[in-house]
Amino acid sequence: MKELTRESKEFKRVLHNLHLENLSLSPDMQKRVVELINAKASISPNLIKDVLRHGKV
Repeated sequence: MKELTRESKEFKRVLHNLHLENLSLSPDMQKRVVELINAKASISPNLIKDVLRHGKV
């Protein structure tokens, strides 16, 4: 899978879907999410909760 950027079509689709659910990610959070995806981190519910609570892993 190609590396994502905040400007990539796939990431913009995710942001659009979040917007439809009345959710949004700050620019800092967007950057962190892209880094995690590109690092091929295992995305789990606990990882998501930790990032949302503390902004870090």
